[in-house]
Amino acid sequence: MAESGKEMTMIVTPKVHERFIEEEKTRLKNLIKQENVTYMIYNDKENTICPTMTLTDVFSYIYFFNVDGVYDNKIITSTDETSLSWSKELYIHYKNQAAVLESI
Repeated sequence: MAESGKEMTMIVTPKVHERFIEEEKTRLKNLIKQENVTYMIYNDKENTICPTMTLTDVFSYIYFFNVDGVYDNKIITSTDETSLSWSKELYIHYKNQAAVLESI
């Protein structure tokens, strides 16, 4: 997706970031270098279980974890304007609590 040139923001928890460093450090470095990519680390003081989200101007896809930290099989997808607005608010909530990482 990043290679397509589209603007992309990726917000990850510290644990996910550490895993990227361990398993995909070179790919992560190349991703962060791209001008169309903003890579952020969520300020995860309480070890929050964050959803996986894909959000565009016309579509939202949200995949939540259950209370045990395992992906739930319930996926929320929508093209409805009200749902998109709510999804954007959820995204902004996480973005406001994250810091940009510009290099490794």
